[in-house]
This record gives sequence, structure tokens and C-alpha cells, in this order.
Amino acid sequence: MDKNRSISSKSGSLAMWLVASFGAFVLAGSIALMAFFQHLTKVEEEVALESLGRTNALFLDQSNFPQSKHMAEQLGRVMGADVEFHESVSGQSADGHARRGVDLLEVGFKLKNGREVWFSRKAGRPGAVPFWKRLDARLALGSFWALSLFFSVWIGRKVTRPLAKLAAAIPDIGGDQPLLGLPNSGPREIVSLANALGKAHGSLVEERDKRRHAERLALLGRMATSLAHEVRNPVAAIRLHAQLLERVCGTGEKMSAALIVSEAERIEFLVNQWLRYAKPEPVKMMPVDLVELVADACHGLSLQAKHAGVVIHQEIAPNWREHEVKGDRDRLRQVLCNLLLNAIQSMPKGGEVKVRVLRGLLEVEDQGVGFSSQALEKFGESFHSEREGGMGLGVAVSKEIIESHGGTISVENLSEQGAVVRITWPKPQDLT
Repeated sequence: MDKNRSISSKSGSLAMWLVASFGAFVLAGSIALMAFFQHLTKVEEEVALESLGRTNALFLDQSNFPQSKHMAEQLGRVMGADVEFHESVSGQSADGHARRGVDLLEVGFKLKNGREVWFSRKAGRPGAVPFWKRLDARLALGSFWALSLFFSVWIGRKVTRPLAKLAAAIPDIGGDQPLLGLPNSGPREIVSLANALGKAHGSLVEERDKRRHAERLALLGRMATSLAHEVRNPVAAIRLHAQLLERVCGTGEKMSAALIVSEAERIEFLVNQWLRYAKPEPVKMMPVDLVELVADACHGLSLQAKHAGVVIHQEIAPNWREHEVKGDRDRLRQVLCNLLLNAIQSMPKGGEVKVRVLRGLLEVEDQGVGFSSQALEKFGESFHSEREGGMGLGVAVSKEIIESHGGTISVENLSEQGAVVRITWPKPQDLT
């Protein structure tokens, strides 16, 4: 609430600044217009005296009236001005152009007989129309004030509206929701500020997600470390006794004992996966034969596949040498086991899983229900699983392992049924 009040106060200050600026502009413009029309009034007064004097001087030249003092008085009463006849005076030029003194306006003309006639009247005489009573002056001032008001409102909205949107979006920066209503058009500075706020919001959200991910990893690390010591010993004992029973049991019981051994190994595999995800170790880069690795992973999950009614087919492209990569064999096997196990679990009623090994590409295709839109969007994120009882670590671990090898992993739903997960190596691996 205090922040909103502070923002409103600043917006109010900006609005007042705009009003004051335009008020000063209107005042200065009005003074300039008044000065212009005042000057125009003086010019018109001079032009009127010049025109009237020229007409009367022409009349005197064409008539035979005596150029006497009495004639000057009569002519002055008609013109509303003072008229004088006299000889040419040095220092003054009767050129027909009005001259303005302190409070006197005068103009002189030369007559044919060599004499001069001068007309004079007081400047700003009562008969002159003041500039504030002139219709054109009123229209000009009114138009100027109207345009100033229009532009002040337009510029005020142009500036304060985007700023109000930016101020409204500031409290949501770093929140869970995207920033809405940021101006994407208008003054360049406003748009740049909006883009900067958007980038800041994205950076804060990214940092928050990284912090949450780190907190989850720390929690998982503590859990994995505690569970590893509690689980490994009993699992090792179960596997050991199952192996002993497998040796002495009959044919029917051997399958059950082998299944116990396989499930015990699976538990150990999950525990090791937790530990490796919580505390990653450096990748050991060695030449690895993908064909042999796929065969090993398929054999390790054969019992689970048989129990689920799933058949695993291996499709190997020719030229086995091209299927060697450089990487950590144990971790790559972990990736294949994760993907195969997910494919098997996606088909509760049985089906087929195809593992294709191509040049620079490995695919695991199943006939399950496929991935939902949310699962496709969050593919590879930790702790996201739509399978009941799943922890959401298998794909996340696989993605980190593949990316640490310089490869990429992607998923796609098939048009008819099932899905395919692709592991792509960016370029042939250097095995020298």
C-alpha cells in the first residue's frame, strides 16, 4: 500500500510538472501573441495615417485652395489630425513614411509648389481599436489556447498512461505470473524501460527456479544419503540369499529367485540414481559400443519386460563401427535403462518396444498411451511424473547425462499410438 501511494505521489508530481510546463508555455505564447497584435495595431495605425495623408496631399496638389493656416485647421478637423504647411525643413524628410515619436505619430509629403504638408496625431488615439477587442486577435488567442489544451492533454496521456502501466507491473516483478500490460509502443524510452522490466522479471523468475531446484537437490541429497545406508545393506542381503536359493532351487523356483535378484538390483539402481543426481560425479569419457550397451540394457530388463508382457526389439543399422561413442558407459547404460523402464511401464497391457541404433542417433519407441501436453512441456524437469508412485527423476537424470556428453534428448508422440524418445549426438565422436 505504501509503495502504491509513493508511486501515485510520483505520478502526481509528474502530472503537476506537465501542467506547470504547459501553463508556462501557454502564458509565454499568449504574451507573444498579444505583443504581436499590439505591434500589428501600431503598424495599421501608421499605414492608416500614411494613406490618409497621401490622399489629402494629392488633393491639395490638384486643387487651388490656399495653403494657409485656416486651411490647415479645416483639413485637420476633417482628418482628425493636426495639419501644418511650411517650407522644407532640414533634418526632416517628407517621404510619405510615418514616424513614431514618444507619443506622436507624424508623416510628411512634398507638394508640387515645393512646400511640405505634415500630418500628425497622438499615438494610440482613443479611436483606435485595442488589440484585445479585435476579432482576429480573439480568434487567434482562442485557437492557441484550445490547441495548447488539446496537446497538453494528449501529451499528458501519452506519458502518464505508459508510466501508470509500468508502475502497476512493478509489484509483480519476480512473481509467479507473467507481467501483463507492459507498453510495447509509444516513446522509445518508455518501451526500453518496459523491455528492461520484462528482462528483469525473466531473470528473477529464472533465478527463483534455480534456487528452488537447488533446494530440492539439497533435500534430495540429504534424503539419498540417509536412505542409501539404510537400504543398501538389506538389499545386498536379499540379493545374496536369492542368488544362493537360485543355485539350490528347482527349475520352477529358479525363475522366482532370479526375479528377486533382478528386483534387488533395480532397488540398488534407484538408490545409486538418487545419489548420482544429488551428488554428480565427473563424466569418465571412454570409447563405448552402443550396440553392446543396448544389448546389455535390454538383457538387464528382460525379466521386467517379460513380466509386463512386453517384447523388446533391437534394430541396428549396418556398419557397427559408426555406433561407437565416447562417454561414460555406466551412465549411458543408466540412461537406456531409464528410457526402457519408462517404455515398459507405459504399456500395462503389454506391447512392443523398439530400440533403434542409427548413425548419431538412438531411439526408444513404445506402444503406450504417449505423453500428455503437460508432460511434453515439462519433459526433463525434476520431480515431474504423471505415473503413480513415480518420483520424476528418471528422465531428468537421463537428460543431464546426455547433455553432459554433448548430446540432446527429445520426445515426440506418434500419430497412431505410443511415443518415441530420441538421443542425438551432435557429431561423430572422436575415439582416438
